[in-house]
Amino acid sequence: INAEYGIMSQGTAPFILKCCTAYWTGKEVLELRPEHRTRILEFYNQNRLTCHCFVVSYRPLLTNEITPQHDVFVSLPKGFGFLDEVCMSPLDPGENLLKLQSGQTLLGVLCAQFQPKHDIVSTIEGLVAANIRFVHFSYDNELRSRAFGTKIGLETGWNCHISLAEGDFDNFSVESDSNSAEAETFHFYYCKARLPQGIKNIRPHLENVDNVPLLVPLFTSCTPQAIREMICIMQENSELVCCVGSSLQVDNFSTFLQADSSLGMIPHLPQNCLISGIKDMSIPWESVDYRKLPDCQEQINCLHLTSILNTLPCSLVVSRDNCRLESLIRAARDMSVAVKQSGHVMISLYCALSLWSLLHLVVLLPPPVSLSQSLFLCIVLVPLLSSTPFTLQQDTNIMELHTGNRESAIKSSVSRHAKHFLIRWAGLLLTSPLSTAFSLHMLCDDSCKLFLGNTDTETRFSERSKNVVQNYNCILISLLLSLHSFIFSHRTKPMNLALLLNTTTKWTIIIPLIGALLGVIIVLASGGYTEAPPYPLIIVLLTLPLVHTATAIISKRYDRKLWTRDQRRQKLKFGTKLGMNSPF
Repeated sequence: INAEYGIMSQGTAPFILKCCTAYWTGKEVLELRPEHRTRILEFYNQNRLTCHCFVVSYRPLLTNEITPQHDVFVSLPKGFGFLDEVCMSPLDPGENLLKLQSGQTLLGVLCAQFQPKHDIVSTIEGLVAANIRFVHFSYDNELRSRAFGTKIGLETGWNCHISLAEGDFDNFSVESDSNSAEAETFHFYYCKARLPQGIKNIRPHLENVDNVPLLVPLFTSCTPQAIREMICIMQENSELVCCVGSSLQVDNFSTFLQADSSLGMIPHLPQNCLISGIKDMSIPWESVDYRKLPDCQEQINCLHLTSILNTLPCSLVVSRDNCRLESLIRAARDMSVAVKQSGHVMISLYCALSLWSLLHLVVLLPPPVSLSQSLFLCIVLVPLLSSTPFTLQQDTNIMELHTGNRESAIKSSVSRHAKHFLIRWAGLLLTSPLSTAFSLHMLCDDSCKLFLGNTDTETRFSERSKNVVQNYNCILISLLLSLHSFIFSHRTKPMNLALLLNTTTKWTIIIPLIGALLGVIIVLASGGYTEAPPYPLIIVLLTLPLVHTATAIISKRYDRKLWTRDQRRQKLKFGTKLGMNSPF
């Protein structure tokens, strides 16, 4: 109730119509007849389940009517009748303010729906094309959520959304004056008997029926507790969850903590509270920088502090205007793929060095390289060669990659890599101990025995023979490690002539060459080149790099075949949403 102008009322159609005796057409005030009331109620009932509907009316205050000195907001209790007596003495001593509610003029029936941003549809399509399942958790009931889900391009048909509300009819926000038969009709039509309803029924459904609750793109009638519990259920089923939410929503703090990765989004500020600082009302409010308005500075500071506190668990906080989710995912995938492949190369090289040295010790041979050479290989060469995956140009097909979940990643990373590792390094592990043993035997005197050396002395092998073999072994292993890092700088992409001629990947070639040259320089610095090596070392030094390259390329092609088959299987699982009705 405004002390200067009049009474502005807002509420449901059944109640506001009892207060109104006329309606506004936009040009004049006419009498509100029974047929008008019937049409208004029909329009209201048709839209209230899918929209936020409210009715607005107005009544001017006359001079002889008692008015308060200040603006007053009257909130009527639930179930209040128009003729009920309510004591309003704190606001209006002497007369009941509710009497002023009669004789109002109906201004209109407003139906409001959330409208998505113009870029959200293309963003969701890009995520789906990148094999990332977009899931929307809605606080609204099922019908309102389906209407919004259809606008952003989600599948909202049968078997495509789940209500997390507990109880039989909680997924409908039915007003107190609604017809129970109408509610039962909507509930019977829209509820899916094959999908669970309520967060407590999700786990039994996953255990006993199918995995459809993990595949649907829309959850309705959600609460912050139900959202966190559903994210926990997804994580229990080996899913990786990234949560994107408003940085100004306090309830999102615990949700950000629950997810594997979180992205805080700074939303657009509402213009109805900040528009008072704008002098020129002809300027579009979207183009106004509210931070420069003096009346808004205190509000902006409070909101900024709220955003910082709510997004403490988030990995990244971005503005809604500057956020390009697909670009972020592309950059993150490029970096994660490079880091993952670099780790694979490093682990493979270190494991090869360890097994190579261990086999020499098992067959009672001296270490294949000296201590200084071993430190060079472990501290300088392997980290240098492991950086080659970062030198490749961005993969144009990176957004079509299906990363899978935790379970598929673990299964594909244990047995497959162990098998291919043994195949790739079998030539070195089998031939190098034999060539070392024969070379030491040839450099020793007649009393030396194969693998055992001179058993009459404590050293068994002379320092001269060990230095010669270790120096040429250092050259061999440096060359093999450099070749391996070049071939596997990308897991599946072949190192063909087109890649060699590409100027953007020149460091992919330069780094392995530097690694091989460093191995030669270390040997030259130790003075081991003054004596020619025995012919077993020469044969291995000339043939083993070719054999290793051939086996590595064959193994990589076979690994690419398995990887491609796994990608097709993952995409088939990703696109199948029918659960127990699916042919898959």
